[in-house]
Amino acid sequence: MAGIAALAAPGARAFPHAPGCVRVDAGGVPALRCGPAQGARAAIVLHGCGGFSTFDHRLATGLPAYGISTLYLDYFAPTPPPGRRGFCGGGGGGPDPFPIWERVVTQAAHALRAHYRRVAAVGWSLGAGVAISAAEDRQPFDAIAAFSALAFPPSLARAGRLPPTIFLDGGAHDIVPPSNTRALYGAARRAHVPAAEFIYGNGTHNWPGAQGSAGIARAAAFLLRYLS
Repeated sequence: MAGIAALAAPGARAFPHAPGCVRVDAGGVPALRCGPAQGARAAIVLHGCGGFSTFDHRLATGLPAYGISTLYLDYFAPTPPPGRRGFCGGGGGGPDPFPIWERVVTQAAHALRAHYRRVAAVGWSLGAGVAISAAEDRQPFDAIAAFSALAFPPSLARAGRLPPTIFLDGGAHDIVPPSNTRALYGAARRAHVPAAEFIYGNGTHNWPGAQGSAGIARAAAFLLRYLS
């Protein structure tokens, strides 16, 4: 998968392994591919502010059971995090990393199109924000599933540039309040973008256990509809 990213810095961190997944790094960006190497549909999985191996790992390994291959991408590789908590404490006062992250995920989407007919993005927390921002700026995806995404005013204003998108939130105990999902969903619908929302009744930001299973199933059903 040459061309996934030409912007990576050397010394990328060790990447997790998962049964049924293979390492497919390109341009120095660590990535796992889970599921068949080619086919009808694939999704780029974008981790949260702390880096990979959280709920996003479950997304990467779970979606192939629904017929969606995944590329689990360490998009932080070109922008070393400012501390142990990744970017959870902000960007550390340096340049805005979002343009770099957008380029990395856009290049990944273009690389996947040589192997899959349709390409989506599935992001959790910060990763959901990266997916939305990249879609609005560059439009590289055929669909998006955004878990626990913040509704920033620029994203709401440009919602008409989104592909079909499902917005999901963990409910009352999610650190991203459900009002964000409702705002994003409302903006997409007003812009005539095919959209759906799913708010789990009493979940958390980490989407554990049954909550994660329910969210993945909802996201997969939506993606299958628009990646067919």
